[in-house]
Amino acid sequence: MKVGLLLLPAALFASTVIAQDGMEMRYLVRQGSVALGVNPLSPSTRMAFYVARGFTEAMIRPYTAACGFSFGLQNATDRRIEASLPDWQVIGTDGARVAFTLPETWDVQWERASLPSAARIAFKWAQFQTHNVFEPGDWIMGMATLESEPKSPFRLVAHYRDAKGNHELVLDKLECARD
Repeated sequence: MKVGLLLLPAALFASTVIAQDGMEMRYLVRQGSVALGVNPLSPSTRMAFYVARGFTEAMIRPYTAACGFSFGLQNATDRRIEASLPDWQVIGTDGARVAFTLPETWDVQWERASLPSAARIAFKWAQFQTHNVFEPGDWIMGMATLESEPKSPFRLVAHYRDAKGNHELVLDKLECARD
């Protein structure tokens, strides 16, 4: 399955680092031929993005108030990899672990609020999905939020697996973006 780039506004990539392969991210870590890029996203950036896609400010406010990021994960190996957002860990400087709010959790809220289908679809396709399978050469970008704000600066440990076992990508000194 070939996964393409989700087109996001250039404002989402402020203060970026551009890797050799062109993936633009503020924070970037590689393990062999697997790369993870992370951009903290401010509340106003996410607000503008989703209001332009059919959300009211009041409806999207709980999402934009949460600590949020854009992730890019790339598999340049010669084997399939799998990554599940529930396996990723965010660890604050106080040692407390914070989980991600999964896209399905947000979708339940949108359904209860009778959000139009087009806005729900736009939300779904802009999110870093709960479970991802990457064939050689696949990559994806998407947004995700945390259930609560960890004590900064915090660590992200992104687990993935392949035929050779379990692996992790670690990024330190992350912080939630502010307006």
